[in-house]
Amino acid sequence: MYRLILRRFLLAIPTLFVVSFLSFGIMKAAPGDPVRMYVAGGMSKGSVEDIERIRHNLGLDRPIYVQYIAWLRNTLRGDLGYSLATRRPVAQIIAEKLPASISLMGISFLLSMTIGIGIGVLSAAKQYSLFDYVVTVLAFLGNSLPAFWIALMLIWLFSVRLGWLPTGHMSSYETTDSPILDYAKHYVLPVTTLSLVSLVSWVRYQRASMLESLQQDYVRTARAKGLAERVVLIRHAWRNSLVPIVTLIGFSVANLVGGSYIIETIFSWPGMGQLGFDALLKRDYPVMMGVTLLSAIFIIFGNLLADLTYILVNPQIRES
Repeated sequence: MYRLILRRFLLAIPTLFVVSFLSFGIMKAAPGDPVRMYVAGGMSKGSVEDIERIRHNLGLDRPIYVQYIAWLRNTLRGDLGYSLATRRPVAQIIAEKLPASISLMGISFLLSMTIGIGIGVLSAAKQYSLFDYVVTVLAFLGNSLPAFWIALMLIWLFSVRLGWLPTGHMSSYETTDSPILDYAKHYVLPVTTLSLVSLVSWVRYQRASMLESLQQDYVRTARAKGLAERVVLIRHAWRNSLVPIVTLIGFSVANLVGGSYIIETIFSWPGMGQLGFDALLKRDYPVMMGVTLLSAIFIIFGNLLADLTYILVNPQIRES
């Protein structure tokens, strides 16, 4: 078991290297001149000589592979560089935005996983019932709806028409509510959107895995012994259905990280997603690389978490 965990950690190192190399090349190949954004806040007021001098000082006139090696060397030392737009350290900017993204993704992950597993188990236990048909139809509909459309519809309904919830941001500038209530209101719509996107996958995977477990011999044996149906479902069928579903953890983390870029931009959420989107518009390469690298770390961590959970729920791997 320990060798398997160590091997997973060692595989994460070349994965990060490949992700950073491809991301760096794609960003450099994208159109746009970051020096124009750097000079006078994005307005090209400097002369041609000034722009070329700034490009030389920033090292942007060197070959791409030389720039990548320099960036990689600094990153390994913990230096992500300075933002071309704000002239501030990239690590400091990301540290300021990271708590907002972690709280948003963490709450959404826990809600989608808990509710999705519960609905999936009930749907499988009540197969071919009205509840099962409704869940199946809603799951297919939810799987076909894009996240940005769900976010816009929630804003239109609960913010524009009903006026119950704010349209965006993490807090209000002026409010009569308590700080906790104000934060809670701002979390509702983005958390609901991210949760609904991941909820569909949890429901579908849990329902399919639970139905497969209910058809196994050990479930029929448990029922033949006269055990209560609740004991059969929870202790025998559900526990064994978790073995294949834990692999969904890695995919859920990847979906949350990718979806946060869209959701945070729509809701003006002060997190890494909006930071990365703004950096993309400004051609702020150091910030873009920092956000991409950290997003890759989150996704790799999600897959490692899925592997560790799979080891815990599968005795055959744990004992090997």
